[in-house]
Amino acid sequence: MVILIGFAVIIFLLFLVVYYYMVKPKNFIGGFHKVKIQQLKSVNNLDCLTVFDKSDEVHAERGGKDKNLESCSKLQEETPEQYLHYNEEDDFKKAEDELDLCKESSHDSVSQNILDVLEINQMGGKREDEKMALIKVPVLIGEGSIQKMVESAVTLEEIAIKVKEIRALVENLNTTVIQDKVIIQGTLHKQIFYVGEDAVVHHQTELIPISYFIDIDGALPGMNTTVTPVVEHVAFTLLDSTTLHQKVILSFSVIVTDVQNLEVETGEEETPLYYVSEIEGQNSQQLIVETTVTLNQPALKVDEITAVVQDILTDVITDKVIIQGILHKQIFYVGLDNIEYHQAEDIPFSLFVDVEGATPGMHVQVESTIETINYALENSNDLTQKVVIQFSVVVTQNTSLNIIEGTEEPILLVDEVVGETTGQTLLQDIITMDKPTQKIRDVDAEVTSITAQIIANKVIIQGIIHKQIYYIGTDDIEYEMGEDVEFSFFVDLPDAEPEMHAALVPTIESVITELLSETEMLEKVVLKVDVLVLSTVRLNIGAVPVP
Repeated sequence: MVILIGFAVIIFLLFLVVYYYMVKPKNFIGGFHKVKIQQLKSVNNLDCLTVFDKSDEVHAERGGKDKNLESCSKLQEETPEQYLHYNEEDDFKKAEDELDLCKESSHDSVSQNILDVLEINQMGGKREDEKMALIKVPVLIGEGSIQKMVESAVTLEEIAIKVKEIRALVENLNTTVIQDKVIIQGTLHKQIFYVGEDAVVHHQTELIPISYFIDIDGALPGMNTTVTPVVEHVAFTLLDSTTLHQKVILSFSVIVTDVQNLEVETGEEETPLYYVSEIEGQNSQQLIVETTVTLNQPALKVDEITAVVQDILTDVITDKVIIQGILHKQIFYVGLDNIEYHQAEDIPFSLFVDVEGATPGMHVQVESTIETINYALENSNDLTQKVVIQFSVVVTQNTSLNIIEGTEEPILLVDEVVGETTGQTLLQDIITMDKPTQKIRDVDAEVTSITAQIIANKVIIQGIIHKQIYYIGTDDIEYEMGEDVEFSFFVDLPDAEPEMHAALVPTIESVITELLSETEMLEKVVLKVDVLVLSTVRLNIGAVPVP
C-alpha cells in the first residue's frame, strides 16, 4: 500500500513539472524573470521610458520626441517615478496592453519603441527582419610571418664589368600543413643582368630551391593556407669578373584557415554586405564497392589493402547530386615464394545523394571517407573485397548577405562587397562555314573562361566564348563546327582598387545568326556579366559551428 501511495505521489509530482514547463504559459518579457518599465512624463510631453532587467541594469532606453536621453536622465532626478512591474505570473499581453495605453497618452512613438524592444526579446533577441543563414566559410585558425636570407654565389657565363640589375621572385610555391606547423617549399627565381667586356648587357638565370617552416598553433593536416611571399631586398657584390655573390631577403606571411559550416545572423540593408557560400542543403550516404580480383601471382596471404577515392565528378539535378569517380586500390600480398607483391586496381563507381533544395547550377563539395576494407582470399588467386565509403555532400550557392557582426570568436575571412554593377557587350563576327550551308539549325554558346583585372574605379573583363554551331549543308546532311571567340570590355565601378578582387557571373542572353551566303554567317552574341568587387576582411560573429 505504501509503495502504491509513493508511486502515486511521484506521478503527481511529474505531472506538476510537465505542466509547469510545457503546458503553463510563461511569457517572460525579454527572457527575464522580472522586468520593470519606468515611465516619466514632463509638462512639455517629453516621455522617458526605460526597460530594466531584474538586476536593475538598463536593458533598453528611449527618449521622447527629440530622443534626448540626457534630458531623460535629468528628468528622472526631478520627477516622481511611476513603475509598472511584471513578473513571471504576468503574461506578455498585459505588458502590451499597458504600453498601448502609454502610447495613446503620448505624442510620439516612444512607447511603441519600447514595445518593439520587448517584442524582440520575446523572440529571443531577434527582429522579424533578422534571419539565420547557414554558410560555408573559412575560419581563421592562426597566422604568422618569417624572414629568411638566401645567400649564393654564381659563376657568370661571360666576363662582367658590372652588374646592372638582379630581379628576384618566388614561384612554384606549395605548402604542407602538419600539426602546429606549415612547411613552405618553392623556388627563388633570379634574373641577372650584367654588362660584359663587349659593352653588351647579358642575361643569366639562377633557380634556387627553398624550404622553410613556420609555427602556427592550432594548424592541422587538411587545413587551408594562404602564403604571401615578398622579396624585401636584393644585395650583390661582384667578387671578380666572373663570380657574383648575392643575398636575397625574403619574408613569408602565412594564414591558416579551416572551412566550416556556421550559422550567422542576417539583418537589413544598412548592415555590411558580404559575398559568401550559403548552404542550400547537405546530406551523407554510404556506398559499398564489392569486387573480386584475380591476383597476378598465387598468394599465400594478403598483407594490406589501401584505398583512396579520386577523380570525383558531380552533377546537380533537382534535389539530387550525382557522384562519379574512381576507387583506387593498392593490394600488397605475399606470394607462395614468400616474396611480397603489389597490384593496383581501379574501380569506377557512381551513386546519387538526395539533397533537398539542390538545383542545377549550384556548387557541390564532396568529402569521401574510406570507413572499412574487408577482404577474403578465396583461393590462391581470387581475392574478394568490400570497401565501405562514406560520402558527405554540401550544396552551396554564392550569394550576397547582410551579416550582423558580433564581438566574439570565431573570426571569419570573408569577402565584403565594395561595389557591384552589370556590364553588357555585343560580340559580332562573320564566320566562314566549313561546308556549303543552306540553313543554321542551332548554336550553343557558353563562357568557358573569364577573368577580371581591377584598376582604379574600373574592372577590365576578358574571356572566351565557345560556340558549337549545328548547320544543314547543301547536301542535306547536318554538320557541326566549333569556334572560340575572345571578348574584352570594362565597366566603371567607383571605389574599386587594384588590390581588390572580383566575382563574375556571366550570362549569354541571346545568340542571333544570319546566313549571308552558303559560306558565310553573321553571328551576334549578347553577353551580360554581373560584377562584384570584393575585399577580404575579418569578421567576428560569435557563431557556433554546425556539424
